[in-house]
Amino acid sequence: MTRVRRVVLLLLAVLLAAGCASVPGSSEVTVLRQVGDAAEPTAPPGPARDAGPLETVRGWVLASGATAERHRAARGFLTSATAGTWDDGASPVVVSDQVDTVFVDRPVPVGEARVRVRATALGVLTPDGVFDAGVRPVEVEVGLTEQNGQWRISSLPTGTIVRRSDLRANTRPVRTWFLDPQRASPVSDPRYLATTPARSVPTRTMQYLLAGPSESLAGAAVSALPVGTALRSDVTITPEGTAVVDLTRTGPLDDRRRREVAQQVTLTLAGIGVARVELLVDGEPLLPGVPEVDIAAALAGLPPEVARRPDLPVDPVVGGPGESDVPVLVADDGRLRLLSGEPAGGPAGRGTYRAASASASADGDVALVAQDGVSADPAVPRMRLLTGAGGSELAASGIEGRSLARPSWTPDSNEVWSVADGTTVVRAARAGPPGAARPLPVDASGLVAAGVTAAPGALGPLSALRISPDGARVALVSGGRVLVAAIARDGAGNARLGSVAALRPESLDQVLDVGWTRTDQIVTVGNRADRPVTLVSVDGLDLESLSTTNITPPVTAVAARPGRPLVVADQGGTWTLPLGGESGSGTDVWQAVPGFGASTVPAYPG
Repeated sequence: MTRVRRVVLLLLAVLLAAGCASVPGSSEVTVLRQVGDAAEPTAPPGPARDAGPLETVRGWVLASGATAERHRAARGFLTSATAGTWDDGASPVVVSDQVDTVFVDRPVPVGEARVRVRATALGVLTPDGVFDAGVRPVEVEVGLTEQNGQWRISSLPTGTIVRRSDLRANTRPVRTWFLDPQRASPVSDPRYLATTPARSVPTRTMQYLLAGPSESLAGAAVSALPVGTALRSDVTITPEGTAVVDLTRTGPLDDRRRREVAQQVTLTLAGIGVARVELLVDGEPLLPGVPEVDIAAALAGLPPEVARRPDLPVDPVVGGPGESDVPVLVADDGRLRLLSGEPAGGPAGRGTYRAASASASADGDVALVAQDGVSADPAVPRMRLLTGAGGSELAASGIEGRSLARPSWTPDSNEVWSVADGTTVVRAARAGPPGAARPLPVDASGLVAAGVTAAPGALGPLSALRISPDGARVALVSGGRVLVAAIARDGAGNARLGSVAALRPESLDQVLDVGWTRTDQIVTVGNRADRPVTLVSVDGLDLESLSTTNITPPVTAVAARPGRPLVVADQGGTWTLPLGGESGSGTDVWQAVPGFGASTVPAYPG
């Protein structure tokens, strides 16, 4: 073993013992994990002595979440012959934690048993670490043989059945970073990376990046890494904590593409605790004269409004932009107010427009749904979407309807989106004088293909819409269900909704509003007494109900932003709840916001 390799292995051992380090700032990435940190689980136990057939099969299912050494732990439940031939390479079927094992109701020879495994499949985990959701019942038969008084599995299906909790205990979420095809801004795509062996985590993370964006981002994300690019060698970590990434088969790259590759690699490896990257192509620096790229350098070339996005990794030295003063606009009884209770300023703050909802852009403009439109039926007010600088007169955007969903801005502040009349996704783009906007079409035929129409028996009308912090996806509420779609754009400025997916339809219903707590996590609120506020991952794998203390369903609206507290409205008032860590709540009690009554509509910028 070379001296360099010994030093690297020693470093990894130190990192394993070191735990995790805090990172300043309020960005979505608030913890910078170290490579191969304490997330690596211990191996599950093997078969219990004298375990019966049902217990043996259940033990095999529980052990199947551990992938180390080709599922060595799970193979311990098989006969020697079956252990040597079992094909565990198929994409694992991820099931809910409730797994039933029952005997098959038919005669079997003495010394043999047949057990049926029944569960609800949530989806599969692809070889690229992508969770591909698909809720369905799953049922398989497993054969067992008794050998020397011990039951072992002698026949079983290809691949593995893994409980969701076991999958999450043996993997870590990693965000791979790609590019908006038209605006070249960073777009994140979640992956799940096995935590063992820890020493290969950087290499396997890079392999996920080299695999390109998932199908869920078709048309919404591309990679600057040319097809066929590979690692020339495994990723190594220097004693100073720098990742050495040596690429090959990239072909010729111009300066812009080299910077984009550096950005993708640096942001992706930041998710596993690597703050600096030495980037090479066939042993030579990717960026001539730049021996190392850190997070600050990776973000330096981005437009200011993009570099300040709260979903991006932060520099562990200087932290991220302070967000303690990020304004929350609240539409309250026709007036636009700040969460502090003060009027928002201008005609909107005085109630001139009879505001139903509003959102601010990243640079301070406001989009407001006004109830002052002219309607043939006085009982059904006509809604108009107004835009302009905050605190000033607002101008009509040309978008109207009997109803308009709370508006949502793209991260670059160039467009604002909404839903008209529960059926039509609409957008307005900035044009002409400051604050002015003009309507543009959205190709939402993908929603029709997914069954989202107002027709009886279909999923139902659209009632809410929020664009993700990176602008690559949109979350919608349709008939009380939550949908996520990719925003695909072309060079002519057209926008199309594609890759439409319903998130956890078996669990999420009666939803009234949605927001983005991270680029890979959505918060939903609604009518259900047992689940009024819920966090769900953008791929549908994780679902967590938040505290109900102090709030009273229905919860009608939610405002969310990476790194900031949730703000919700229920029939009793307006409430806030800080979120802690990568999931879940930092407290169990919702705090009342004084001065607000029921039916408010809060919104963070975006």
